[in-house]
Amino acid sequence: MNTPSATPGICRIDQPSHRTHGFFVRVARKGKIHSAFFTDLKHGGKAGALAAAQQHRQQLLAKLGLPQRMSRRDWAEIRRRKGSSNVVGVQKVISRRGKRPLAYWMATWSPEPYVVRRKSFSIKKFGTREAKRRAVLARRAGVRNMVG
Repeated sequence: MNTPSATPGICRIDQPSHRTHGFFVRVARKGKIHSAFFTDLKHGGKAGALAAAQQHRQQLLAKLGLPQRMSRRDWAEIRRRKGSSNVVGVQKVISRRGKRPLAYWMATWSPEPYVVRRKSFSIKKFGTREAKRRAVLARRAGVRNMVG
């Protein structure tokens, strides 16, 4: 297990090729990233830059508040990229493993940590609309039954 950092949200950047030396502060809240860079040169060395970065981070936390812990169910519903179904965890798959390609809609969810469940619905058997509808329903049922 990783030990917590003494300065969470603050990292050291040393790039001699760009003459960049300092501390980078990053805090994310509600999908927005707040960041700042504190150079050694402007703050009188590493210690001064680190102190300025820590002070800035404390000000950000006072303004933005502490992060709220999300449930696994809420985390599973976050849209990370735009897929073909417009439903998180449901995608159209075309498998070309055999002689003929197989097309199906697949629902994916995680009922408990480190466990993944998938259920697929054949387009040939159900038709495109019905296969997608069944995949969406399977995803919703799976997310409802998530632990934690």
